[in-house]
Amino acid sequence: MMCMNCLKVQPVGPVCSTPFCNGLSMAKYYCSYCKFFDDERTVYHCPFCNLCRLGQGLGIDFFHCMTCNYCLGIKLLDHEGESAAVKALPYGHFMHSACFQAYACTHYICPICSKSMGDMSVSDCFFIYLRLNSIC
Repeated sequence: MMCMNCLKVQPVGPVCSTPFCNGLSMAKYYCSYCKFFDDERTVYHCPFCNLCRLGQGLGIDFFHCMTCNYCLGIKLLDHEGESAAVKALPYGHFMHSACFQAYACTHYICPICSKSMGDMSVSDCFFIYLRLNSIC
């Protein structure tokens, strides 16, 4: 990595190693496993997934389901962990197909990142409503 303050190329780490920078922090969040830096979002490292994810952390707003082998929102703590068909959600998240159908009956946001699971423009809302009610 290169420190943007002193321009010295150095091994990846949470702080600049040159005496000139006096331990200047490279970012608010640094993960030594992933070599990942972030200044703008709240991030945690899941040791089970072995990668960094957006959120407060395990036991706070996420938990790692050992059956699904995936981090899920704490709201889904009572979900049915199974090795069933999985549906890919927007933004790279995954959910059991059966769990998704039940969840989508009453929710329109991703259970992991809370972003919209579809285009919620006025023209599409009626069709989404009809589609979701036909599977619920």
